[in-house]
This record gives sequence, C-alpha cells and structure tokens, in this order.
Amino acid sequence: MMTNINPSVAKSIESYRLPEKEQAAPTNKMDKDMFMKLLIAQLSNQDPTAPMEDKEFIAQMAQFSSLEQMQAIGKGIETMNLNQHAGSLLSYSNLIGKNVSYEYETTEVDDQGNESTKTVSGTSNVLSVKRDGVDVIAELGNGELVSVYELNEITLKEEK
Repeated sequence: MMTNINPSVAKSIESYRLPEKEQAAPTNKMDKDMFMKLLIAQLSNQDPTAPMEDKEFIAQMAQFSSLEQMQAIGKGIETMNLNQHAGSLLSYSNLIGKNVSYEYETTEVDDQGNESTKTVSGTSNVLSVKRDGVDVIAELGNGELVSVYELNEITLKEEK
C-alpha cells in the first residue's frame, strides 16, 4: 500500500538538500603542476604490456625541466624590471630641492572641438619625485607635474 507525501512535508525535505556545487572555471593556463599531473596520469594508465619507452619519458622530463627554467627566467626578468624602475626613482631623487626649467607640449580642445598644440614652459623647484608606470614624475613647487625627461635645466635652489 502506497501513501502520498504530504506537500508541507515535501517542502521541508527540499529545504534540507545540499546546494549544487559550482564548477571551477576552466583555464588555458599551462604550468608545471598541470604537466606533472598529466605525466603521472599517463604513467599510471599506461598499458603494462607496452610501457612508455625510455626516450619518450626522457623527452617529457626534459620538457618539464625547460618549463621550470623558463618560469624562473620570467620571474628573474620581472624582478630585474622592478629593480630598474626603483633605481631610476632613486637616481632622480637628487632633484629634490633644486630649481628646474621645463618645456613640454600639450594638446587642448576648444569649444568647437578644434585641437591645438600648446607649449608649456616654466621654472620651479622640485618638491618630490614619484614613479608613474615606467616614467618618473617631478612634482614642482608651482603645482605642475612634469616628466623628468621634459626637464631642460637643473640648478641649485637660490637662497634668499
């Protein structure tokens, strides 16, 4: 004999179900961990009557070794770039407290949408230097932010 389930009981049973698991988004990133997983899967699932040849195994291990070396080289180059940018900031820090003259071009747009190029020049003292990406910017006493590559002259600050 079968009995029907009470609808109120069915609703309470549904509330106890586990939530669906979300799958991780697939990535196309190839790294040494993925390579090792593939190699282990290949070795564990090979046919015992026809195992992988030594040459194939050695070639795959060489590929793994070169992948590790390439990753280490990439990290080294990244560190070298960061150090180079920090070094340029330090080398331009000697500008702080000195008077500089600068000149740069800027593009302005008027009310009608016409573009015109304007040359901005001036002289001021350097308050600070900061890095902006790969460029080094000098903050001047007159409120201007000028790339150190746009500086024309550097002089000692005149004492009053």
